[in-house]
Amino acid sequence: MRRPSLAGNGLKRLLYGPANSRRRYVTDADIESARKYCLAQLHKSDYDAHLVRRFVPPPVQDAYAALRMLNLELVRLPELVSNPTIGALRFKFWQESIDNTFAGRPPREPICILLHKVLLELEERAGAAKKQSVKFWVSRLVRTRGKHMDNRPFASLESLEDYAESTYSTMMYATLALMPVRSTHLDHLASHIASPAQPVVTPSGAEAPSTREPSLLLPLDVMAEQGVKEEEVFREGPNAQGLQDAVFKVATRANDHLITAREMLRRLKDGDDAGHEFEHQGEVEHVYEHNEQQHDFLESLEKVNFDPFAVKSSDVVVKMLYELIAIVRPGNVAEVKEIAHTVGSMVLRNGGVVRGMSNWGIFSLPKPTSIHQMKHTHGHYFVMRYDASTKVHQDLRTTLRLEPRMIRSAHVKLGDGKLETLSRFSEPVWRARGADMVE
Repeated sequence: MRRPSLAGNGLKRLLYGPANSRRRYVTDADIESARKYCLAQLHKSDYDAHLVRRFVPPPVQDAYAALRMLNLELVRLPELVSNPTIGALRFKFWQESIDNTFAGRPPREPICILLHKVLLELEERAGAAKKQSVKFWVSRLVRTRGKHMDNRPFASLESLEDYAESTYSTMMYATLALMPVRSTHLDHLASHIASPAQPVVTPSGAEAPSTREPSLLLPLDVMAEQGVKEEEVFREGPNAQGLQDAVFKVATRANDHLITAREMLRRLKDGDDAGHEFEHQGEVEHVYEHNEQQHDFLESLEKVNFDPFAVKSSDVVVKMLYELIAIVRPGNVAEVKEIAHTVGSMVLRNGGVVRGMSNWGIFSLPKPTSIHQMKHTHGHYFVMRYDASTKVHQDLRTTLRLEPRMIRSAHVKLGDGKLETLSRFSEPVWRARGADMVE
C-alpha cells in the first residue's frame, strides 16, 4: 500500500495551510472591539488622555486613542519583561506591527486594528502619500521609547527636552498629520507644550518609571550644578542635598515653555504675530493639543516647595463624570437660572467641564415635600452633566443643600466613560401640573 509522502504533503500543509487560511480582513465588529479596549485602557491608566480625546475633532478621535494607547503600551513594556533582551524583542514586535499596519496587513492587535481603520479613512480624505508622514512620526515614537527602555539618565536638560520632543510632541505631530492639518503655528505650540520636561513632571500612569530598580530622571548637569547625589536621594529622600533646587530648575524650564505657549496662543487669537521663530521650522507638520496636566502638577510642586516626595497621587486631581438633577421651587424662572448659573460656574472655576444642561420644566413631585417651612407638590427640574473632582462635587452638594430655594437635588456618578452616549438627555415622562401625563 502506498503511503503519502510526509515531506510532500504533511509538512507543506503545516507550513502553508495556516498562513493561507488566516483571516486578513478587518470587520466592523473587530474595529468596535478594538475601540472599546483602547478607551477602557485609557480611562483606567491615562485618564487625562481619555478626557482630551473628547475635544479632538471627531474624524481623528480614534486616531488619538490609538496613538495614546500605543504610547501607554510602550511605557508599560519595561515592567512586563524580565531582561533587556526580551524588551528589545517586544519593541521589535511593535515596530514590525506598525510596518504591517501601514502596509495594509494589521495584526490581530486592538491598537493596530484601530490604527488601520484610521489610515483607510485618511487615504480616502487625503491620498496615500499622507500615510508616510504619519508612519514617520509613529516609528519615531517606537524607536525613542525603545532607546530609553532602561531609564538611562539624561546628560543635560536639553537632552531631556529632545526626548520629550521625540515622544510627546511626536504624538501631537502624528495626530495633526492624521487630520490632516498644515499649520506652522500649531507646530510651534506643540513643541512648547510637549517640551517642558514632561517625562519628569508628568504624574500619570502614562509616564511611570520602572519599579524594578529605582531611577532618577533628573538631568545630570542639573544634578551636578546643585550637588545632588543619586545615592543620597534613594537613601534620604526629600532630605537629600540640593534635590529641591534641582527640581525647581527643571520645573522652571517647564513653566517657561507653558508661558510661551499661552502667550503665543493669546497673540494669535488677537491676530498678531506669534512672537518668535519656530525652532523646528524645517520639519513636517505637527499638532497642538491643550493639556493642563503639566500646569496642575507644577502648581502642586510649588505648594510643597518643590519636594517631589510630598506630591502624592491624591494631589493630582482626577475628574469624574457626574449627573445632577435639581428641583427648584416653581414660579420664578429667574431663580432657576440663577441656581443653574451658580452650580455651573462653581464647576468651571475649579477646572471642571460642564457637558450639558437641560431645562425640564415644572413637574409634580413623587410625593408632597416640606422643606424650609414650605410644602411643595410641584418643582422646577433642571439637569446638568459635568466633569469635576470629588472635592468640587462635595462642595456643590453642600451649596445646593444650603440653598433655601432648592427643594431637592440628586447626584449620580456615571461610570463607563462613554460621554457621547451619556451626554444625551432623554425627555422625561412625568405627571405635570394641569395635565395627566406629559409625553
